[in-house]
Amino acid sequence: MLNLWRLLKLVDSLAGIPRIGWVNAGVRGPETVAEHTLLASYIAASLAKLMGLDAGKASLLALIHDAAESVTGNVSRIVRDKMGLNQWRLLEANIVGELGFGDEFNEYVNLKSPEAIVVAISDKLATLIRACQYRELNYGTSDLVRNYLSEVKELLNRVNNKELNELLNDVLIKCSENKDSSKPQALS
Repeated sequence: MLNLWRLLKLVDSLAGIPRIGWVNAGVRGPETVAEHTLLASYIAASLAKLMGLDAGKASLLALIHDAAESVTGNVSRIVRDKMGLNQWRLLEANIVGELGFGDEFNEYVNLKSPEAIVVAISDKLATLIRACQYRELNYGTSDLVRNYLSEVKELLNRVNNKELNELLNDVLIKCSENKDSSKPQALS
């Protein structure tokens, strides 16, 4: 059963949780989990619609993809790695399940549908876009740019959708540009 009060508290808490990668990079006033979630949701809905998929489903999956962070906070990969990915996913699934979205969260983390894969791409793409913006502001996010470029490309290869690749190519080229050079780095 839907607990509206808990859901409102979740959304409100995500608006106050800064993303730890940006904090660690020294970004002042960094993006919050809620801001990231909103950007990822818009990207997911747009890409799903473009691909003829269920944009509403993609948007919902994107809205809940980081919902557990309302309880866990936005922790670094080091913390998740120390806990173990399976244990971490179980914790997240329990939290999101209590909100009434357990099946949807399971679909997302296990990439069980084309929409879930689009959300995974959108999540990484939203992070990549923000890392590129912060790099342009001279924050130390170049390593994050490289990592997320690689992750987005890997997911795009999995989807193998020519129209999607063409659409995102400009973003990938712009983000792959070396800040100290006017020439973009080659995309592989």
